[in-house]
Amino acid sequence: MTSFSQAPRDRILWILANNSGIMERSRLRRRMGMRYALLNPILEELAKEGRIKMIVGRQGDMYL
Repeated sequence: MTSFSQAPRDRILWILANNSGIMERSRLRRRMGMRYALLNPILEELAKEGRIKMIVGRQGDMYL
């Protein structure tokens, strides 16, 4: 079992930074191991702060 000491928002930023800064929401959810209901508020908060940007596309939401 893996234990993460980082806060979820820091882990999201770390994952994006280590994946060329672009990732589909579904892939980010799988990497985080979180349900959308828990992940979406964090993503919205980071977007409001200007830490990430959401792009809506045909393949789904992308974050950078």
